[in-house]
Amino acid sequence: MIEKFQTIESKINTPITYFLMGILWISVILIMVVIGVVFNLIYHNFSPYLEHDPGIFFTLLIAQLLLIFCCIALIMALTYRKKQKIRKAVVDEKGVTFYNNRNAIIETILYHDLQPAQNSSTDVHVFNTQTVKSGKTTLQVYLKNKAGEIGPTRVDFNFELVIVGNRYDLYRHFLKGIQQFRPDLKISQQAIDQYNLSSEPQKTELGIFEYIMASIVILIAAGLLYVFMLLLKIIV
Repeated sequence: MIEKFQTIESKINTPITYFLMGILWISVILIMVVIGVVFNLIYHNFSPYLEHDPGIFFTLLIAQLLLIFCCIALIMALTYRKKQKIRKAVVDEKGVTFYNNRNAIIETILYHDLQPAQNSSTDVHVFNTQTVKSGKTTLQVYLKNKAGEIGPTRVDFNFELVIVGNRYDLYRHFLKGIQQFRPDLKISQQAIDQYNLSSEPQKTELGIFEYIMASIVILIAAGLLYVFMLLLKIIV
């Protein structure tokens, strides 16, 4: 009896994701505070700067514009087009399906749609040469476009502004699906070795140490923010 192909869903590394998001929002807040401080300096010293030291005035003005630009860019990166950002992936017997934060399907890559490569000795391969399981890695497969032409497509489990804790398992399971449902396609030896397709998977779950380190870094960031606010009060 053939064992049913399991379904694997992406798992968000919540502590690290929240930490990174927190750092970005703290950066936004700090930039806004600095914008306020610079504006206050310009407002209360407009005439003296302009009359006696226009160099400082124009330097502060340029710095203010750059800070405003950086602040707007960060806010847009954190909030813009959320519906189009991938937040979940599910690998099952059909292929991989990507969802947004509202659980709406953004993209699907199905096993039966995969095509053999025309200018390569392998049909599925690792896009880069990185061999660290926790590092950024993508797979490259081939699909037909609307014009009927076969071209490369990346299978990417590195989500924007979100840390996926089981990326290695997702890549491995997707490749296992290709082995089972598309045995006609040739997987590169690098992908076979990197994802242990000929042996049992290795444990890649986060342990207590990673969570403790994330907590320590969050506390350090909070302490730095508190020190910054104290210094700001002293200066102002």
